[in-house]
Amino acid sequence: MRGAVMAMLVAGLTLAADGRDANAAEAPPTTKGAPEQPKSRADWPTERVVVIGYRGNPRDWISGQTLRGTEGFADGSAPSHIPSRSEYPWQVYYGADGRLEARFARIGARVPHGQMDVLDYVEFGTWRMDGEGNLCQTIPKVGWGVEVCYYLDRRGSRIAMYYETCGAFTRCYPGRLGPEGEMFPGRSFTR
Repeated sequence: MRGAVMAMLVAGLTLAADGRDANAAEAPPTTKGAPEQPKSRADWPTERVVVIGYRGNPRDWISGQTLRGTEGFADGSAPSHIPSRSEYPWQVYYGADGRLEARFARIGARVPHGQMDVLDYVEFGTWRMDGEGNLCQTIPKVGWGVEVCYYLDRRGSRIAMYYETCGAFTRCYPGRLGPEGEMFPGRSFTR
């Protein structure tokens, strides 16, 4: 008798550990390996996913878009606690075929040793995405035509480009802010 009581007690504890009621009737058997099929979209399980880092393909952020903003350079002779960024208007259309058109203004002289003035430029070049998702561009009359690569930081329609490689720029270092502005669909220059 003692053995029968002990067996019933163990069986009851096992069922309780499984979450089943020892007095409940057995559930109807289900087909092994075939879960119940959802009947509507509401029946599908949902999962919340938090995305950290890039969202989407960085090539899609700029291909067929125009960046309208500023480019600048830091005065390397200024102490680090003094803001020394000089900015100028910078607009670039990034064609889907890897070509680009850049329109910008910079201070320069029309003739060697001439009067300094604000000059408008229209230049053409190429762009590509490297294996790490950085934007690399070459503009023949900017930085002596040496390829420069940027890490892209996107916030909605705004993009900030931080130097990864500096090409032939002498006042550049990786991590420094380069072009920054807002992206517009298509070839949409304002200058």
